[in-house]
Amino acid sequence: MSNWITITIADLYNSQAAALIDAANSVSLSVNKPGQADQVSRVPGIIADVTMEIRRRVARCNQLDQVVTAIPSGLKPLAVDIIFCRLKVAMQMALSEDERATLKQRERQLDRIADGSDMVDPPDTAIVANFNQTQPSPTFGKRHLFFTRCTQDG
Repeated sequence: MSNWITITIADLYNSQAAALIDAANSVSLSVNKPGQADQVSRVPGIIADVTMEIRRRVARCNQLDQVVTAIPSGLKPLAVDIIFCRLKVAMQMALSEDERATLKQRERQLDRIADGSDMVDPPDTAIVANFNQTQPSPTFGKRHLFFTRCTQDG
């Protein structure tokens, strides 16, 4: 089993979001004008946004996987919860108190990962870090005093 996974619509169907996904797809498809050939669903865009946000937070203190749609497998429940809440907001549905508390808890978990307090699984194929070499900051030694009471005693 790989350490990093890609969140798909099938993952969301396996969670509590199946009815919400169908509703979001039907609403987004009905909003399109008749005769419009390109009918776009909201769900893939929300999945991509949440994935990029998670990867951005993970990248602050951890290495990323080369697959740009992959997130650590341990963060799958976190991603599903955030996607579920964003789908509800996109559908202009109010979040319940439990959903707000869960979303706040998930945001704190992402903050801990970004701060380096929590670690994630190592990537399957890590991106090679391209750090810019900078010059070290100057250091200052002990200062020698030339003007003292002993040397200026006259």
